[in-house]
Amino acid sequence: MGYLRGVVHGVIIGGAVALLYAPKPGRQMRDELSERLDQVRGQIQPVIDQAQGVVDSARPQVERGISKAQQQAQRITRRGSESTGSGSAYGGSVGMGTGSAPGPGV
Repeated sequence: MGYLRGVVHGVIIGGAVALLYAPKPGRQMRDELSERLDQVRGQIQPVIDQAQGVVDSARPQVERGISKAQQQAQRITRRGSESTGSGSAYGGSVGMGTGSAPGPGV
């Protein structure tokens, strides 16, 4: 959609610049600029309508996906908080380790 918007803006600006540099009286130039702008709007409107239709049809599916992701995140968060009841963030014991560590001279 961003590319299309850039193309539309480029056409409008290019048309306006071409008309501004054309050696015509001011009133005639404004009339032609207005006419060209109406033509561009007429050509672009079906594309905009189609893009809006795609967005409108995709919206419910995207909203369902977001809702599912939020529910899953809540379940994961609940499971995480239930499993860390011992006070440790990783679910293990806090304090001295039970493994052997190398001595100071090693």
